[in-house]
Amino acid sequence: MVSLMVMGGVICYAVPVFWKRILRRHLIHEIKTLNQGLQLSSKAMSQLIDPENPYMVFADENGELDFSFLWLGNLRQLRRELRLIKEQKARV
Repeated sequence: MVSLMVMGGVICYAVPVFWKRILRRHLIHEIKTLNQGLQLSSKAMSQLIDPENPYMVFADENGELDFSFLWLGNLRQLRRELRLIKEQKARV
């Protein structure tokens, strides 16, 4: 009986964490794909999230973007902003 309770607790914790990781990876992949055409710098991408904080997205020495300091909400906002920019450029 106790093992079922422990197993239930582990499942209740592990499943949401698992899905959040999948969602996070998907968002980061989509952001990188959108940015391939736009070629925005890490500073420009950071300013799309928060104009007062240009250091939310980092680039390592290889130029690879690092999104480790962003919450899911920030990633969603960045994806939305990049989509808007891409749509505006497509109209022109």
